[in-house]
Amino acid sequence: MRLWFVLLLIALAAPLRAEPACETIVTLERLVSQGAAGDLGGLARALRRTDSARVMWELRGHPLAAQRRDIDAVLSRAAEAVALDRSEGAAAARAHLDSRAARRDRARLAALLARHACPVGPEAARAAADEGAAQQAGGPQAGPRMPQIAGFAAAALALAAIATLMAGRMLRRAKRRGKRHAVNLPARIRSGTAETETRLVDISQQGAKLRLDAGFEPAGLRGVTILLGDRRIGATARWRNKHYLGVQFLRPLPEDAVAPILTQTDPEAGEAQPG
Repeated sequence: MRLWFVLLLIALAAPLRAEPACETIVTLERLVSQGAAGDLGGLARALRRTDSARVMWELRGHPLAAQRRDIDAVLSRAAEAVALDRSEGAAAARAHLDSRAARRDRARLAALLARHACPVGPEAARAAADEGAAQQAGGPQAGPRMPQIAGFAAAALALAAIATLMAGRMLRRAKRRGKRHAVNLPARIRSGTAETETRLVDISQQGAKLRLDAGFEPAGLRGVTILLGDRRIGATARWRNKHYLGVQFLRPLPEDAVAPILTQTDPEAGEAQPG
């Protein structure tokens, strides 16, 4: 495959890669799960790399950015629990995470994460199920999934471009294989038990045209064998008129098999035939 074709595929596929927002959504799912499990150490580690400003920056342009209030509520309660763990101990911190308000906030956010474009992680799904998200969420419905729609559109464009390139290559290959070369070589043709002399008038990778005696009729215009020197080529008769027969080879000839035929010498003429 040519380098330019590979580079084009990479460029077209670039919009299909995971959005930066998806990584943030996974982080929020993890926070929801850690809060439900009372994992104070996990919350502390996550909050070192995550805050409200960073989350909103990474969610810019994503429908979840409109749900800042629910995101901030979960982040704030997680930060409060970590602070309580340091000042009053793990029991007080876990009691804070297990409060009705904290469970409600986590359930709302888990439901929002599950309704948006990125694939739903198991952590958010478990948190939503454990805390009754279906009954408690009641939050605003997700907006149109524009990033997802854009991804589908990019995928369609990429597939269309690839199909166009492949169709062009196939057409060029078919033209090369269909190019006919004029020749004038003695040959024999066999059909069933009948065999007669003929002359090869032109040839391509796909088939050939032969000048044929009017008295020879291929059996049912079907399978024939062309004897060209020591070469035997199986073919199917496609058309016949008074003087000529058109055949299609059972297997297309390789390019390097056509070239020797074009330069083959007619023993009667004693010279190479034109290509």
